[in-house]
Amino acid sequence: MSKKNHGALGFVLALIIVGGLSAISLPAQSLELCCIAGTYEGFQVNYAKPNCPAPVKEKFTMVIRQMKPCSASIGGTIVDSSGTVSNWTGTLRRGLRHCCLLEGTTIVIPGVNPVKFKGTICQRHGKWQIKGTWEEIGVTDPCRGSGTWQAAQI
Repeated sequence: MSKKNHGALGFVLALIIVGGLSAISLPAQSLELCCIAGTYEGFQVNYAKPNCPAPVKEKFTMVIRQMKPCSASIGGTIVDSSGTVSNWTGTLRRGLRHCCLLEGTTIVIPGVNPVKFKGTICQRHGKWQIKGTWEEIGVTDPCRGSGTWQAAQI
């Protein structure tokens, strides 16, 4: 084998070793979850629909608890602008660019439809911020039922 080929072989082996080490560390990085426990203030808005009043922002306060510190099992409470308290449970999974994906569902209480919601939560300027969508299950009002939401840690 010539010295030229030996150098190329060494370079390729170095790339394989470094690439292999990078691949080994990827699963550990992807398992890291966001530590998002805290209190958030936000608002939700229905999607605009034909023949319906213009949607308005409805404020809420949301408490997020992680069952173990920084775990995938989350839950908490949501207090809407009228003071109605809803408990919810959900999950958290790793997203892109140091963000996480949150999914949750309110726990059914008599007279209130459950709401499924999801969002992306990212840290900006030391505080967590969430943007996502929601859908009320079993809603009969044609002007309500789904929309967007966002919240910021206080």
